[in-house]
Amino acid sequence: MDFIEKIDPRTKLVWCLTLILTALFSQNLILEIGMIALVMITDCIFSNHLKKYKILLPIMLLVASQIVVIQLLFCRDGDILWKWGILSVYTGAIPAAALGISRTAAVTLAAVQFTTWTSAIDAALMLIVWGVPYRYAMLVVMTKRFFPLMQKEYLAISESQSVRGYPSEGIKNRIKNLPLTFMPLLYRTVRHTSDIALAMELKGYGRSKQRTFGKHLHLKSWEMISMTALVLFFITVNLVP
Repeated sequence: MDFIEKIDPRTKLVWCLTLILTALFSQNLILEIGMIALVMITDCIFSNHLKKYKILLPIMLLVASQIVVIQLLFCRDGDILWKWGILSVYTGAIPAAALGISRTAAVTLAAVQFTTWTSAIDAALMLIVWGVPYRYAMLVVMTKRFFPLMQKEYLAISESQSVRGYPSEGIKNRIKNLPLTFMPLLYRTVRHTSDIALAMELKGYGRSKQRTFGKHLHLKSWEMISMTALVLFFITVNLVP
């Protein structure tokens, strides 16, 4: 088992919240970039799997372009850099856009890191420790296992449509075929949901208030020290003048 899988999910959550809240509170661009670098470095050290962020790249580019446009249109800080008619671009727009982009990236990457580092079972156990009834906490596990199933169903529907003469290769064709794939996917989703609900009912899910698990969460002393250090780091960086 990898080292990162042995860490308590509460420790990972405190780490994630420290990164996110620091990114949200900070007005320092260098600190924002440091948060992004910290996520990348820790991922290289503990999981060595950066391809998971590849899918975020086009989304982040789209979000970044929107932030730049908004800042260019509405930011009024600094001197006028360019003016055409009623449109004026101020010098403060570029730093504000850079800060917004880096902040968005830091928050997104920290959230993705926590999601990929924490298994669904650990997340459910964490919720149970906090007093959430297991019938609701286990929804995390079912949701995480349900999405790959629906992804396979979507690919099967796309291949079926391709056989019928509707090309499904590439993002452009898939967006074009959304009306053709949506209804079959909806029907299959409802069918799987009914099957899962019936299986859970037959197994007596939720009948008892308590449930046993093969794994239990135990915070180690070094994890508690780490969480305390993270809280002190957050207070020092963000709250101490």
